[in-house]
Amino acid sequence: MFTSIPSATLRQLVELSQRKEALMAQIQNIDRKMVRVQSKFGIPSRNPALRAPVTVSRPTGRPSPPARRAKRGALKEKILRALRAAGSKGATIQELSGKLRVRTANLYVWFNGTGRNVPGLQKIGAAKYRLSR
Repeated sequence: MFTSIPSATLRQLVELSQRKEALMAQIQNIDRKMVRVQSKFGIPSRNPALRAPVTVSRPTGRPSPPARRAKRGALKEKILRALRAAGSKGATIQELSGKLRVRTANLYVWFNGTGRNVPGLQKIGAAKYRLSR
């Protein structure tokens, strides 16, 4: 849906939306104060049916974070367990992604960074790894 909109434009839209919501909240406060002053001096307020309702929507900038975050090193343990189970034939990133329910991009990054420092981890083909121990 938002794939063709640059991230800078989305950030700008979020900022504008937040400003709008803040201004709408200020307007609601002013309306309440006006009603209090009018009722204090017996001035009839406008017919509520003719007034447009002012509502403040919830911010929709980013999706809420996941309910809980994985513990430090949890992905490493999952990957190593799956590679031990795969044995000497190893496993591809695509296979690991399906088994572990982790996005392939996260696995590519993990193997390129953390995976380089894991003793016994070998690359045996294009996107294919095995644990030799």
